[in-house]
Amino acid sequence: MSYRRKHRTFSSLSRRSRRQKVIHLKNLIRNERHRCGGIFYDECDFTQFEDEPGHIWEWSDICFTGLDPADFWNVEIITAQIAFRDAYHSRAFDEACEMLSDQERENEFKINTCTNYNAQGKIVSHTLTHREASKYDCFGLLTFFDFVEKRELEIMINDPPAIHCGYNFLPEYAYGLGLRIIVDVPYLSQQVIEDAIADFRERGEREWNSPEAVSFPRNLPK
Repeated sequence: MSYRRKHRTFSSLSRRSRRQKVIHLKNLIRNERHRCGGIFYDECDFTQFEDEPGHIWEWSDICFTGLDPADFWNVEIITAQIAFRDAYHSRAFDEACEMLSDQERENEFKINTCTNYNAQGKIVSHTLTHREASKYDCFGLLTFFDFVEKRELEIMINDPPAIHCGYNFLPEYAYGLGLRIIVDVPYLSQQVIEDAIADFRERGEREWNSPEAVSFPRNLPK
């Protein structure tokens, strides 16, 4: 018999339990309003981006309260550029995986380690060991990741994925209601996040995607 605690999604909890979690989040937002502004809570210190101009703030995990006092949103907010890169990378990676045999996939992603022992002969750690990247006939004698990089460029130029800004629910979250927000901005800021939250609330906290795809320059991926 398994005694593992069953995963409970936030939406399956009682209204009383959900309200208690909302109250806890409200306290976090209030206590961190000097840093986050008082509308949302972000566990990470995003003020670091102000001190490092070369470090671009492109995604964040935030939480904010819902219109219903028993709901709050656990949110991944990303720029359209990040969504674009994720999309063409995922497509290229999946294509490359499908071209390999089961044995080749197993070998490609196998992690090689050596075992480290202490003076008493007990295992204390494992160290990753380097192995030469394999080249495959199906990739024109390229390595797996060289082929993925090649396909990324081809996809971006010839068949770029369409990215639509908006709000999409992420189901089965245990902490809050899952949500992904894509915004068409060069980088995130406190104001960008607050504006996105305000717009999402004005739309009745429903899924919505812009009918027009974001336009991207077709140049080399970074």
